Amino acid sequence: AVVSTQSTGYQEVWHELVISGAVAVAGVLFNTLSFVYFVKRDFELLGSKLLILLNVFDLCVCTSSALIVVLELLFRMWGSQEGTALVKAMDLLLGTYVAAGESTAFSTCLLSVVRCWCLCFPFKRVNSSHLVVPTVVQVLYVLSREIGLVTVKWTCPPEYWNCELYQNYVRVRDYLTITFIATIIIIVIFSNVVSIKKVRAAKACKDLVKVARRAAVTVFLVASNFCLFTTTFLVLFCVFQNVPTRGQSTGIKFLEFMTFRVLLPMNSATNPLIYLIRKQEMREFVGECLTVVYDLVSCRRHRRLSSRSSSSGEMMTQFTKGTGNDGSASDKLVD
Repeated sequence: AVVSTQSTGYQEVWHELVISGAVAVAGVLFNTLSFVYFVKRDFELLGSKLLILLNVFDLCVCTSSALIVVLELLFRMWGSQEGTALVKAMDLLLGTYVAAGESTAFSTCLLSVVRCWCLCFPFKRVNSSHLVVPTVVQVLYVLSREIGLVTVKWTCPPEYWNCELYQNYVRVRDYLTITFIATIIIIVIFSNVVSIKKVRAAKACKDLVKVARRAAVTVFLVASNFCLFTTTFLVLFCVFQNVPTRGQSTGIKFLEFMTFRVLLPMNSATNPLIYLIRKQEMREFVGECLTVVYDLVSCRRHRRLSSRSSSSGEMMTQFTKGTGNDGSASDKLVD
């Protein structure tokens, strides 16, 4: 509903392409930078492993969103018929986009639940191996569901939206998505409320409380960011399920676009900014990266200026040799 494969001209939707493209590209850059930081600095800690998992899914969301913008731009300019390679690629990208988005929600839920568990039961350690099975099951579930949707679409007639099998599958898939995301939001809110209460109630060890408070606040900010965008997405998604004239009004089209193409990647794009605000080591890492980039740009600029100066010097030398220091060449020309 939010991606057209018809050649209607990109001028009509330039604002949509610019907004979604800017959010996607910024998300790719931010998440790539934070992923490099986590892998190099804090890979051994369980909390960092969960942040890396969330970071990977965020990167998948933003990357697939950016590729969708590129394909949609091609569709708007040239158009494409159902069943072609570009349309099938778009179907696969949309499935990946939805799967990565729900996996991001699940990773945020894991992060909140693990933080809550560590505060409530500090002597019962949680191993990363305990989180592998639920993560794999969730990813396989959402991937198989989206693959099933693509398979049903490809096996239906060209006008697949009128196919009863496709309509029923989409209806069940939407209800499962709403139930899954609503459950995740409830668990995330409950876990973070308990975590904050535990941190505020603890007064025995100031150092432990300080460390636990910083970690709990970081997770709380990530969860708040998730709940802000995802709750808005869920409410609008439920509204769209009951709008009989969706797709006919320009306002509804734009609001639907903002829901599916901006709110989801915006959550993934802004998570690295929270890490940057909360982690001093990450700010230092970003500063080092910017310094390296500045040095490379400055070195390249210096080389370009040096090459121009050397070429100008060579030209002047050749000219001086040709004319002579005493102007003999000029005299010969006069003679």
